[in-house]
Amino acid sequence: MNKNKAPAEASQRDRILKTAAQLFAARGFHAVGIAELGDAVSLGRGALYHHIRSKEDLLYDISREYIVDLAAHAAEVARSELPPAERLVLLGDYLMLKIASHQAELTVCFREVQSLTGERHREVMALHARYEGAWKSILVDGERQGVFRPYDAIVLKGLLGMYFYSYLWLKPSGRVGPRQIAERFNSMALRALAA
Repeated sequence: MNKNKAPAEASQRDRILKTAAQLFAARGFHAVGIAELGDAVSLGRGALYHHIRSKEDLLYDISREYIVDLAAHAAEVARSELPPAERLVLLGDYLMLKIASHQAELTVCFREVQSLTGERHREVMALHARYEGAWKSILVDGERQGVFRPYDAIVLKGLLGMYFYSYLWLKPSGRVGPRQIAERFNSMALRALAA
C-alpha cells in the first residue's frame, strides 16, 4: 500500500482491500469480478480504478502484507535465545491469533496465492519459503540441543498444515477460542517433535 496517500484515500483503499479479501475468501479469486467488487464497496468502475490498478494487484497486496508480517515475526523468534520449544509455541500462538483476527486475508494468503503471476508469484512464494525456513531453523536447533527428534521436512509440512488449514473451520468467537486452539496445536506439535 502507498503510505504517501492522503488518509481518506488510504482508508478507502483499506476498505477495498478488506472487502476484496472477504469476497476472494468466500468465492475464490477467479470467481469475483471487478463489477462485483465495485458494487460491494459502492464505487463505480472509474472510482474503483482510481484506488486500484487491477484485481491481481489486490490479491498481491493482501497476500504480501500478511506473509511479510508472519515471516518477519518468525525470523525474530527464530533468532531469539529462548529454548526451541518456547520459540515454537510463540510461532504457533502468533499464527493462530493472526488467522483468527484476519481470517479472510489469511484464507486468501494461503489458498489463493497460486493465482498470482510472474514476479509477484515468485516474490510471495519466496516469503512463504522464508516463513517455513524460520520454523525449520527452530526444529533443527531443537535437534542440535537434543530436545527435538531429527529434522524431517514432511513433519514440518504436516505441522504447518495443521495450523494453516484452520482458516477453513476456525470460528474466532466460537466455543473454543484461537488461544485454546493454539495451545492444543502447540501441545500436539511438541509431542510430535519430542526427542
